Amino acid sequence: MAGNSEIKRTMKIVIDRVDEVPNLDDAARRELRQVFTSMRDILTRLPAGRMVEAEMVADQARELLASASHKRLNQTMIRSSSSGLRQAAERLDDIAPRVLTLCRQVTDQFS
Repeated sequence: MAGNSEIKRTMKIVIDRVDEVPNLDDAARRELRQVFTSMRDILTRLPAGRMVEAEMVADQARELLASASHKRLNQTMIRSSSSGLRQAAERLDDIAPRVLTLCRQVTDQFS
């Protein structure tokens, strides 16, 4: 399934990029990697008809990490990316409410 492999690829980028985020201690990095791994596992198991929404969540997670990885943190961009991630996850709340919970854990790290 194309969507499934794209989600895996995107989430691998996200998980690998956690180490590039400044201002996080080792415990926060471990937690983020675990949360993103759990998110990946859920997103890749969703029904084929919901892969578009799952890809949106993965893409928004990538955008959030990109915003948070800048040497000069831009809180406006981080808030915008966090909001986008939560909104994408809300679209899956009917079949995968755990994704929204995980997204909130992620965004709480940056607020």
